[in-house]
Amino acid sequence: MLTWLDVLALLTAAAATAVGARKGLAFLLVFPLALALYLAGLPWLPPLAWPIAALVAGFLAAQTVGRLYFYTSALWESLLGGLAGLAWGGLLAVSLWTGLPAEFSVATGAYRYPSPKLPLVVQEAVAKSPFALPLFDLIQREPVLKKLLINANQPPGPTAPKEASAGQ
Repeated sequence: MLTWLDVLALLTAAAATAVGARKGLAFLLVFPLALALYLAGLPWLPPLAWPIAALVAGFLAAQTVGRLYFYTSALWESLLGGLAGLAWGGLLAVSLWTGLPAEFSVATGAYRYPSPKLPLVVQEAVAKSPFALPLFDLIQREPVLKKLLINANQPPGPTAPKEASAGQ
């Protein structure tokens, strides 16, 4: 069964695909530019702001590329723009499914997703989603995806006690 989180992510992907098909070939150029802007901003943003950052990056790139004109057939324009929109929408959907805060458990050495500090309605939506937990687990296992999609800082390790002084 789909949850409200799944519906939101799938609607986002569908909307991005439709916008890409409508905008045409220019959107194919927008996608790499927006992706570069998005990835450049990830280290400075909290995970909850990543979907908003993706939307802003896409909007800024679209405004830049939207001033260009291409001379191809309408079918190719729509097809290429739709493919780029699908890729961008897929990235937005994955960021919605996996962008919620996770909590590192020292006892198990793994992340608990979503964080138990989130409201219960959000925790239930992630737990019942057929996409959120498998995607989060996949991203945790793949180092490249983890670096790209999760601001992968090293998990907190045990700290050394500071009781010993240099003279002892």
